[in-house]
Amino acid sequence: MNEAIQSKEVRLVSESGQQVLPTVQALQMAIEMGLDLIQISESDPPVCKILDGGKYKFEIQKKEKQSKQNQRTIETKEIRMTITIDENDFQTKIKSAIAFLTKGFHVKVSVRFRGREITHSKLGEELLDNFCEEVSHLVNSRSNPTLQGRMLSILLKP
Repeated sequence: MNEAIQSKEVRLVSESGQQVLPTVQALQMAIEMGLDLIQISESDPPVCKILDGGKYKFEIQKKEKQSKQNQRTIETKEIRMTITIDENDFQTKIKSAIAFLTKGFHVKVSVRFRGREITHSKLGEELLDNFCEEVSHLVNSRSNPTLQGRMLSILLKP
């Protein structure tokens, strides 16, 4: 804005069209109109307009605020189990997953292998398959089970 523009020439966009002017002359025109010279985009030469600086800043802030309101962050909840989980504990995990899925959260279901349990990764896959069957009526899409270190996990989306 105004003196912060470093280039020697600017492309001034006005009602009459575009013209390339020295920065000093464009700044002088803005001062005569009682407005500010604002750099709109970086190019060679930079594109500038003569506008009210306060109003321009307000419009930019308003657009940023509107775009933040339109964004929707999706939170992921995680449920952890081991392959030695008991049936009652398994049902409790399913109930919490159903609660998360009905609220619209993504659910990451993980099976953790301890010690030599990693050699029985098929048991972990079966456990995840059983889990997915129990909540299948709430799940639109699911990923394939992935093994990351000692964790086998799957992502369920409502």
